[in-house]
Amino acid sequence: MRFLMWLILAVLVIFALRKKAQTFSSSAQPMPDNQAAAPQQTQASSTDSSAETMLCCQYCQLYIPASEAVLRGEKVFCCAAHADQV
Repeated sequence: MRFLMWLILAVLVIFALRKKAQTFSSSAQPMPDNQAAAPQQTQASSTDSSAETMLCCQYCQLYIPASEAVLRGEKVFCCAAHADQV
């Protein structure tokens, strides 16, 4: 009985190691040249287009994107409630 338990454990370990090796080898395979260049180009262009100026709230000092900022005169706030308190 003890031998059978050790045998089952060994088989499970071997299957787990094989599965891990297959996962590792499939992620380590090089991509063709035309597919390897495409993600790098899209990543660079999306980074440039999605960059936005960050502004600091005058009340709580929280940095927020300029598109979400509440402007009151020359002062910048993160929400209308903070703008009303000043």
